[in-house]
Amino acid sequence: MIATSRRLFLYWLLLLVAALGVGAGAWLLLRREEARLATRASMAEEARRAALESRARLVAENVELLVGDVEAGLLDTLAEAPAASLDAFLEEWERGNPLVRTTYRCTRDGRLLRPVSSATSDDARGFRRRFSAKLLENPPWLVRSLPIVDALIPAQALRQDFAGEQNAPVDENRQQINANVNRVLSARKETQSLARVKSSSYASNSLSKDSALREGESDKKATGVAAAAPAPVLAQAEPERRGWTPMMAEGRLHYLGWVQSGSASEVRGVEVEMTALVSRLGGAMPSELSMDEGYVLRDEKGRVVHQAGKVPEAGTAPVARIPLVSSLLSGWEVVAYLAYVPPESGGGFIFIGLMLAAILVTAIMAGGSLLLWQARSSAADAAQKTSFVANVSHEFKTPLTTIRLYSELLEQGRVADDGKRGEYLRTIGRETQRLARLVNNVLDFSRLEQGRKKYQQESLDLTVTLAQLLDAHGPRITESGLELKRSLPVEAISVMTDRDAVEQIVLNLLDNACKYAAAGGEAVVALRARPEGGAEVRVSDRGPGVPLAHRERIFEKFHRVDDTLTAEKGGAGLGLSIARQLSRGVGGELRYEPRAGGGAEFVFELP
Repeated sequence: MIATSRRLFLYWLLLLVAALGVGAGAWLLLRREEARLATRASMAEEARRAALESRARLVAENVELLVGDVEAGLLDTLAEAPAASLDAFLEEWERGNPLVRTTYRCTRDGRLLRPVSSATSDDARGFRRRFSAKLLENPPWLVRSLPIVDALIPAQALRQDFAGEQNAPVDENRQQINANVNRVLSARKETQSLARVKSSSYASNSLSKDSALREGESDKKATGVAAAAPAPVLAQAEPERRGWTPMMAEGRLHYLGWVQSGSASEVRGVEVEMTALVSRLGGAMPSELSMDEGYVLRDEKGRVVHQAGKVPEAGTAPVARIPLVSSLLSGWEVVAYLAYVPPESGGGFIFIGLMLAAILVTAIMAGGSLLLWQARSSAADAAQKTSFVANVSHEFKTPLTTIRLYSELLEQGRVADDGKRGEYLRTIGRETQRLARLVNNVLDFSRLEQGRKKYQQESLDLTVTLAQLLDAHGPRITESGLELKRSLPVEAISVMTDRDAVEQIVLNLLDNACKYAAAGGEAVVALRARPEGGAEVRVSDRGPGVPLAHRERIFEKFHRVDDTLTAEKGGAGLGLSIARQLSRGVGGELRYEPRAGGGAEFVFELP
């Protein structure tokens, strides 16, 4: 048994090492996978933020392109205005173009010529009030000239720049890019046409004047009048200068554009209508967006002018802030937001993975422990069965030896005394009954183990049944050295149970007393009715009792307090086990109680 236990321990140790190895390998793999996912998530997050920043920069460039179109278009229109009827052209342009708030003319030293002081419109009077002194004090064309966008970026180049900066290989992103590019190009085309629009009447007048001039020259040639010789060039013509100047007046920022044509003594100018300009900047905002991105165009005071996509609540840190460099939108910026920021750590993944690995290791350990327990139990059962076979063989051998010895003596006529012959015959009878009980116990044990034991329920008077049983086996119990005492009620106690099972249980308890409690001198069988119904049979003795550690184990099969073959009292360890199984088979219970004053007491309860 010691070798078997050591072998099972080694098996369990190997299983433990294997389970720990599996757990450690799973943990290492989980850590590697967590690191890989974290790196991948970090790279994806960086790429996502870079894409948002790139798109925000593109939105800023689109806004600047639109503003540049307005700047260039308005100044080109000013430069191309006819000098002969300039005031009339400017007045009609002012009325017909929503991007123009007020037009003006100045001398080179900043003296305001238009609007005149006698102007009646609110815009004209307001312009003189705000800017006449500022222009005279500090003419912007004499101080500095702010750069403007002179050349417009072709549509194909804009598409390439847009697609290149996005760097999105996914078809859905390319669809978004194309939609946004088309929107920006449409807004630019509309803005350019609006900024460069001219009065149709003045265009036709210019054409008629050019035609008249050409006809006059033809008439002069036809009449022989020689054309005047061209005047000699005295000096190189001064180049055209133009620009935009921001001016603060009455708590608001105004933007004035101006054009100085060559050596002209006057400067033409225009004040842009910021409300109309800002309303058209929405065309630069992207129209096709993901669910978690948003863009905001803010003015110099931080107010939201245009918004596209999902913008989180105030206080959320933006992904990118791109300031605008246009002179008309000084202090403005494009802000990009990411509504959802993925978690930085994969703690949930590693926790779930570790839980699964722990469950796997636990399952391996539990399954292996169960198998080892089953193997240990099977080994213990095999050892008990081996002991059982040895004990049963020893139990069978003793009565058979006695029967054979006494029968040979009687057969050979070697016993002359009639008293001895009678005693030998009685001994043979007792040993035969003992063999029969051993055989019945083995057969009952086999039926109970296989579940083939059948019970015949019948109405049984326990008082009469126990009396008959004790009368039949009283002499045998007396011969074993015990005084049989009975405590049976006078009235009948009837129960529905199996007669053979009840008799077998009581006989096994009495045999147990005869084996182990003969030195006590008495065996008591008591019967009483239970208050809740049914009956209770108590078999007690004055023997050594049962040690505390064995009081439940004595009902296990093959268990004996002293299980050696050289024990003083033999037995297979089946009597009490069979008695408990039979008692439970008929719906009752069998338990052990220490007897007051010393000894053992077995209580058999019947429903």
